[in-house]
Amino acid sequence: MNNENTERTTSKLQENVADDVRRSRSVFRFFTGVLALSTALLGFLYFQQYEQNRAYQMKTENQYQRAFLDMSGHIENMELEMSKVLVSNSANTGISGLSDVTREASHAAGDLGQLPLVNLLLSRTNQFINQAGDYCYNLSQKKVNDPGSLTPTELKQLSELQRQTLFLRDELRKMGEQLNSRTITWIDLERNARKQEQTGSQSQTAWLPGLWNKVITALAGQGPESQAPPILANFQFVETELQKFSSLEYDGKFSETIKVSPRGLGTGQITQEQALQIAQSFLGKDNLEGHTLKVAGEGKAAIPAFAVSVVPNDAPEKTVINLDISKTGGHVVWMLKDRPVDGIKVSRDECAAAAKAYLDRRGMRNFEVVTAEEYQNMAVIILVPKQGDLSLYPDKIKVRVAMDDREVVGYDATAYLTFHHNRQLAKPKITREEAQKKLSPYVQVTGTKQVLLAKDNYQEVECWEFSCIRAGQDYLIYINNQNGREEKIFSVINTPAGRFIF
Repeated sequence: MNNENTERTTSKLQENVADDVRRSRSVFRFFTGVLALSTALLGFLYFQQYEQNRAYQMKTENQYQRAFLDMSGHIENMELEMSKVLVSNSANTGISGLSDVTREASHAAGDLGQLPLVNLLLSRTNQFINQAGDYCYNLSQKKVNDPGSLTPTELKQLSELQRQTLFLRDELRKMGEQLNSRTITWIDLERNARKQEQTGSQSQTAWLPGLWNKVITALAGQGPESQAPPILANFQFVETELQKFSSLEYDGKFSETIKVSPRGLGTGQITQEQALQIAQSFLGKDNLEGHTLKVAGEGKAAIPAFAVSVVPNDAPEKTVINLDISKTGGHVVWMLKDRPVDGIKVSRDECAAAAKAYLDRRGMRNFEVVTAEEYQNMAVIILVPKQGDLSLYPDKIKVRVAMDDREVVGYDATAYLTFHHNRQLAKPKITREEAQKKLSPYVQVTGTKQVLLAKDNYQEVECWEFSCIRAGQDYLIYINNQNGREEKIFSVINTPAGRFIF
């Protein structure tokens, strides 16, 4: 009996063990399946991510490659059109060719801007392309107003420009061959640029000399070729050689020979203590109650200046007003007050009146409002001085007015201090009626006044300004009051936020 009980107990234990083993195997198989499925799913997701990244990189690489090839094509077309102009003896053909160079240069500059590392590696190349297009544009405009063949000086300058363009064309062809060999990709260059951008400007500055040292080492045949990809060496070679060429002398917005020195500063240098006194007088006691003025360093504007800050006495780490006081003459270059604006409670016209009164209180009484625009609950008012009946557009001052209480929270006299001076203005040789006859017969004149206009090369011309309408669209047309030449046309867009001029 005891033996039978023992056997039954043993048999039951064996069955329990077997059940446990079977359950363990089932659990093991289940988790093994889950693990396998998870691994397969992760592998699939990783593969999908890999394929997406690969597709993105390929798309980006193709975009960069297309931009480079398009740029190279536009540079070739620039050189080709220049060569045609140089052998042409027709004014019309020359003007057409120069206009084509300008268009091709504009496209080339746009394509160049799409490439990575442009700011770091191709700044001089970018400048050259813009200068070439700008020079040809100015030359074409000159020939429109004064038809005839190119003068010996113009031929010499254009020949030199063609020679430089030919050099750039040949170097770009070499770069294209290197890119086609796939020894380096634009993605690699972009990745390096992003890494340097993330590490900050200091490390970026330190990185560039090291990169160029590697380039020079590779060019000299020293060290492994992997130190500097050949295309980087070509970039640096182009930059270096273009800097060796003589500067292009012409009057245009990209010209290196045009230097604009501030003409409205007067004479005499001020000290930091005097800068604080000037800032205190400009701001007034109300703005300074419970606050302290301090010189925060050098100004950031184009005019050399002392940077002055206004900080609360109970929060010295916070700046509520910033100003720049010019070192020469002691003028307020700009001022900005940082405060929230509680919605729009006054009109743009009221803000314009407040801006004009603001200048009147500072002895600048002969100003007129030119435009008034809304921006983030503030009115941006442009005012210009008048000399006789002439509005001096180059000497503008920008005033920012809060649209909740008409307080002036911004002031920028950079243009005024740069260009304002005593001018000897000529009497108009073209009357208003004669100038109006120069307009298109398809526009309707709604207003006229005399203005001083600054062209792209900072050359000032006295003009009749005609406000015109055609097909419901507003325009400003400027006719030179000395020779009747049409100088500029602007399109005027009237919106609820103000009047915008393009």
